[in-house]
Amino acid sequence: MFGQEVWVVAAALVAGAACGFLNTVASSGSAVSLPMLMLAGLDPITANATNRIPVLLGSLSATWSFSVKKALPWGLALKVCIPTSIGAVVGTRLVEQFSKRDVGIIITAAVLLALVLLFTKVKAALEHPAVRPLRFGLREVLLFFGVGVWLGFIVLDGATYLLMVLTLGVGLSLVPATAVKSVVLVASTSVSMAIFTYHGEINWTLAILTGIGSIAGGVAGARFTMSPNTRRYIFCLLASTIFAEVIHLSVHYVFKTG
Repeated sequence: MFGQEVWVVAAALVAGAACGFLNTVASSGSAVSLPMLMLAGLDPITANATNRIPVLLGSLSATWSFSVKKALPWGLALKVCIPTSIGAVVGTRLVEQFSKRDVGIIITAAVLLALVLLFTKVKAALEHPAVRPLRFGLREVLLFFGVGVWLGFIVLDGATYLLMVLTLGVGLSLVPATAVKSVVLVASTSVSMAIFTYHGEINWTLAILTGIGSIAGGVAGARFTMSPNTRRYIFCLLASTIFAEVIHLSVHYVFKTG
């Protein structure tokens, strides 16, 4: 029993650090922390709620790091926070209408979709960033609202979708897009976490453990993002993480019998 508890603590800290790092560097940190929480014994709905803590704390530490380095366009970030936070409220209430198994299957589908997008739109945005005037009109507002709904619903790979809209839609380059993404994750996750807390759906023991790891991961991720030649490593990190979770979640929720 003691050995199992030690394993859970260690896994939670490592998963939290990975979540904070990956969410800051690019996205998909929840592809590590969310399955780990389910592996530790939480059902998909409780794991989904508990996972908001490492996402929030990792994003807070990343936001602080980007702000200190003056790499954060606060004006744009605050504008993006409005539609995404409203969408997060809708998404958080929506998830309550699904069964635990349905949420597990949706999580698996989300990881698979993120993998497909990674090898198409995101790959092109990371490897060949375009220099063009920034756009923030009705189309972008609606896109951010849609991303916010997903962030509230599951959050898994929501950072991928945020990065896509910020780079391909708004026209930001990688570093400011990553910085804005951190602020948006703070706002939207705070809204969702408040609702989950009210309904008593968060496992605070595992939330605190993953949150501690996520703070360190967020700071490390922000430093890594602002280093030279970052783009060449980001795609490999995302691809390997998401591919592994497609296999794990498919076995656990799609092909599991009994």
